[in-house]
Amino acid sequence: MSKHIVTLLLFKHNCWYGNVKMIRRRATRSVRVIRGMRSVLAGELIFAGSLLAAAPQPAAAPCGLLRSATLQQSAHEALDKKEYAAAARAFQGVYEACPTLHAALLDASRSSAQARDYPEAIRAARQFVDLEKGSVEGKLALANAYFMAQRLPDALEYAESVLKTEADQPAALKLKGNIEYLLGKTDDAVNVFIFLLDHYPQDADGAYMLGRIYYQEGRIDYAMGQFQRVLKIDPKSYKAYDNLGLCYQASGDAGLAIRNFLTAIKLVEKDHPDYDWAYANLASLLIDEGDAEKAYDAAAKAANRNPNSARNLYLGGKALWKLGKTDLCLNWLQRAAALDPKYPEPFYLLARVYSQLGQEDHAKAALDKFRALKAGAPRQRK
Repeated sequence: MSKHIVTLLLFKHNCWYGNVKMIRRRATRSVRVIRGMRSVLAGELIFAGSLLAAAPQPAAAPCGLLRSATLQQSAHEALDKKEYAAAARAFQGVYEACPTLHAALLDASRSSAQARDYPEAIRAARQFVDLEKGSVEGKLALANAYFMAQRLPDALEYAESVLKTEADQPAALKLKGNIEYLLGKTDDAVNVFIFLLDHYPQDADGAYMLGRIYYQEGRIDYAMGQFQRVLKIDPKSYKAYDNLGLCYQASGDAGLAIRNFLTAIKLVEKDHPDYDWAYANLASLLIDEGDAEKAYDAAAKAANRNPNSARNLYLGGKALWKLGKTDLCLNWLQRAAALDPKYPEPFYLLARVYSQLGQEDHAKAALDKFRALKAGAPRQRK
């Protein structure tokens, strides 16, 4: 099959050169067309060469080389624009145009996950695993898709299938540790990350994840140790500074907390425009410290970066309430409640605002909603 592809392309190439003189005699305007043909044919030859080197499968289906190359370019352009659904469709099209390009399915899966289309992310990753049954990369992609879809037992199954053959595979260990923690197996999760860091002491992500578990469990000194470890490995880890701020806040040192939040903000301000947590964490602390005006400014910046975060809108509404701006506060809180009807905090504050406005029926409904949600609320990321 591979020889036939190259022979066909070389035949097209030679035929083209045989026709050049005749075309030039007929019309000088055809020069531009000829140059275009040369670029296309050269592109076909280059693409075919890379394809044959990457996937030497004698019984493979024929490839639409130009179409797959065009779709691949479109996919990467969509990724640059953060149009993840369009990128996923284009990557799927790459595979359909040239079925030897199995890796396009992994790209389609990852792009679908970014677009929060988790069923499609799972489907594409599973298709790749069916084609490449022993692939560690494929199993990890499927485990990640299941994890993001909150299908934790399925995610754990594929992470552990990798660890059966590679007991110290770092990505699988990190997945397993996070899944164990979310399944309520805190000690098991901690042990997984300790094992990971024993084998990979410079793994900043592993240290960060272990620090997050320690923080959520209230083991603040242990958490601080891990975040400081991250900063030794990566001095520009904005997430480590952000979480150190949370640790200092939990320890009662508001000054050091603010300093670390501001350091995180400085690191993300230009280079990481999607990261909103440091702004929101700063807003929350400033509300507690009684500086509602600066708190609102930080919350507004968080909401601008991530307008789909109910917490960001809640914090903005709470700051406005502290400033006595009831009408604006009501708008922010209503938007927060609409974004995430399972997030309790906006409903409690809505009850108070409605009561101030004399809307007692609305106040009672909001308070009842808050109590019901709070009774069964899962742990929240802080």
